[in-house]
Amino acid sequence: MITIFLALLIILQCCSILFAFVPTTKGASSSSRGSSSGGEMPIVVPRKSNNNIIADIICDGADCECVTSTTRRNALRTSLSLLTTTTSSCFLPHEAFALDEDDAPSSSASVVVAKPFTVLLAIQIIHSQTTPEITSTSLLSEIEIECRPDWAPLASNRFKELVQLGFYNDCPFFRVLPGYIAQFGISANPKLNRQWMYCVEGDVEEVVEDCKPSLRDEPSRSNGNQSNTKGTLSFASSGRNSRRTQVFINAGDNSGSPNYLDAKNFVPFARVVRGMDVVEQLNGEYGGKVSQGKGAYYGGEYFEKEFPRLSVIRDAKLMM
Repeated sequence: MITIFLALLIILQCCSILFAFVPTTKGASSSSRGSSSGGEMPIVVPRKSNNNIIADIICDGADCECVTSTTRRNALRTSLSLLTTTTSSCFLPHEAFALDEDDAPSSSASVVVAKPFTVLLAIQIIHSQTTPEITSTSLLSEIEIECRPDWAPLASNRFKELVQLGFYNDCPFFRVLPGYIAQFGISANPKLNRQWMYCVEGDVEEVVEDCKPSLRDEPSRSNGNQSNTKGTLSFASSGRNSRRTQVFINAGDNSGSPNYLDAKNFVPFARVVRGMDVVEQLNGEYGGKVSQGKGAYYGGEYFEKEFPRLSVIRDAKLMM
């Protein structure tokens, strides 16, 4: 009799251990529905846990549910395998890229960008051998850009927001290094620069209150993302979680030697689909001589006075 009792006790103990691996039933229908659908595979976005509880988000289309799974600490306490941590991720389609407050450098909202979209840049090119007066009424060239939220949703959403705001209108290509990059992203409007590029203290309180946060980093090529090949666009950065407004077009293949931009965590979010020949014609006579600090502070006045032949984005618009 005692032997039978001990056997039953051991069976109950084993069952309790096995149940530690099974998520709660809430959202189970979403999980099975998502796995059997014929759509795109979900994106796996690692998330931090609060109070040792890890939330799984299982999405099917626009429908998402959170499921609480076994935590790493619970696994250790029961001397079980750390295989339970394989469920500690959030599964999100391209349309929903969720942020954790701990990951964002400041109060940054979740990004929702459904599909690829197109931005058209109207470029005025002024070469070193011509004067600004001659080209003031010249025809504009076009660069057509396809933005890809599936490559980098945060960057794509920021670029879209800035285009819609008019941030890039009359914005110069202030750093053009042929065969390497063509960089832009300092507004002709100093007030927009204060709001989006840096915040000043003192008598510009309304700007300080509306400071825009920088973007947190996104997975680089080393994590399977798009590479910095010729014609792709990436945000410039000055360190971890520092992307704001400045963007560069890769004028050559910078994925590997000698520039290794993939390894430096520059993440492409778009590509030129028409007008790469225009990129190659951008005026590079000033190289890297432009002061980005002065450009941000004084805006268009500084560029026009000190570097009058910079190639300029006269209009940037979202194509519907």
